[in-house]
Amino acid sequence: MMVKTLRLLGRIWDSLRARLGLGRHLPVTVASYRGFGRADYLYLSGRVLRDRSIISQWEDSSWQNLVNNLKRFNSREINQAELEVSFGGHHFHLTTDNEGYFRIDQALLPPLPLVEHASPYWHTAQVRVKKIPGEPLDLSANADVLIPSHASFGIISDIDDTILKTDVTGLLKMRTIYLTFLKNAGSRLAFGQVSAFYRSLSVGSDGAFNNPFFYVSNSPWNLYDLLADFLDLNELPRGPILLRDFGLPPQTPAVAYPGHKHAITRRIMTTYPDLPFVLIGDSGEKDTDIYLSIASEFSGRIRAIYIRDVLSPGRAKRVSRLIEKEVHVPSLLIRDYEEAASHAAKLGLCSMSVFERMAR
Repeated sequence: MMVKTLRLLGRIWDSLRARLGLGRHLPVTVASYRGFGRADYLYLSGRVLRDRSIISQWEDSSWQNLVNNLKRFNSREINQAELEVSFGGHHFHLTTDNEGYFRIDQALLPPLPLVEHASPYWHTAQVRVKKIPGEPLDLSANADVLIPSHASFGIISDIDDTILKTDVTGLLKMRTIYLTFLKNAGSRLAFGQVSAFYRSLSVGSDGAFNNPFFYVSNSPWNLYDLLADFLDLNELPRGPILLRDFGLPPQTPAVAYPGHKHAITRRIMTTYPDLPFVLIGDSGEKDTDIYLSIASEFSGRIRAIYIRDVLSPGRAKRVSRLIEKEVHVPSLLIRDYEEAASHAAKLGLCSMSVFERMAR
């Protein structure tokens, strides 16, 4: 009930702000999120906003972090902005929705003539804002698009309490609130050896692969820049960061809404029908249920499931019961990422020597 009330109040405030013309002096900016696809398909999203001038440094005080994070959540979106996205000779004409979002989920015909880059699977789309309500504009930004090549398998990972210490299962979630609003990318903590494990998975057992990573989280898009900086700072493999809007879910009364994590994980699986995957999450919420459901639907395509134990006995017992029933997919409740690396090395997913070298 509280969440619905906050959403309603937010929409009322947005409407009032638009009527009064508040924030029109701020420059327009494009928040372009990393996309993914194939030679014949593109999934890309972003947002058109008024720039809130968030200037973050690793040594910022708690007060400055609070100011910056409040700015992130009090975004000033621009709806009905007209823009064009160009990618590999394809051009898409889009209009932002009521929250300022645009999204491409479309086949590319003819397919892209892919050219190997210095990075084997990152390509660039250009986003050009041509008009916002009452004002012509010519604003351009680039968006990175992942098209995997030379991959043995892909990795789909949760973020909160899987790689980033968040404590979303804590009492009243007070620690989560504290970390979200008073910390920045430089002061947030990653779990020990997670970078070494992820990087060893990215190169595979013999170091010859470019296995792609996809980060899926229930965190809002407002935190995208902070999470992207966190991944880079902690030397985690670069990949699309797929978050969610805090708006209401789609109105589909006849079909139960599956939730963001399940829906986007399923989309990634269907985008790459010939690529197997490793799924990584934590025992704090519903990651295990989602991943086992995906493993059942995409039979034979999940190489392993790793669930980090958030050190809650009740949750660990529940997860253990779930994975004990799964006999077709190697599934493990782990205390640390050295344990995961050892298990993955036995499955031929990574090299233990590479993990140990990266963990030093």
